[in-house]
Amino acid sequence: MTIRDGLFAAALVALMAVAFSMRPSDPATWVLWEKRMTFTDSGEKTAWEPLDGFERLADCQKSGREILQEGLPYMKSEGRKLLTVRPDGRSAAYEEGAGPKSTIDARYLCFPGPFNARPSQ
Repeated sequence: MTIRDGLFAAALVALMAVAFSMRPSDPATWVLWEKRMTFTDSGEKTAWEPLDGFERLADCQKSGREILQEGLPYMKSEGRKLLTVRPDGRSAAYEEGAGPKSTIDARYLCFPGPFNARPSQ
């Protein structure tokens, strides 16, 4: 083994150590996030909230569809009007308010575990 080979091996080990240390400590591979956009005459407000973690993407997406299905009666209740449910089954938009109306766009999105969907401040 030459000095060059030794340096290459040391660099490779260091790189692997850095990569291993960057792995998420949470066992959840996928995180379900709620993105709620509210549109009013005075502007737009967006809020992001992590809801749950999953090992499989399919389970994360299924949970998003279930949460949306549970929320549909609320979106259709008194003073609200359901505008659309998107084909993915994980996002919908509705209006609320008798006077000045608000349009709310609710989406349930899955991202890899260490990803933070909130905008950095």
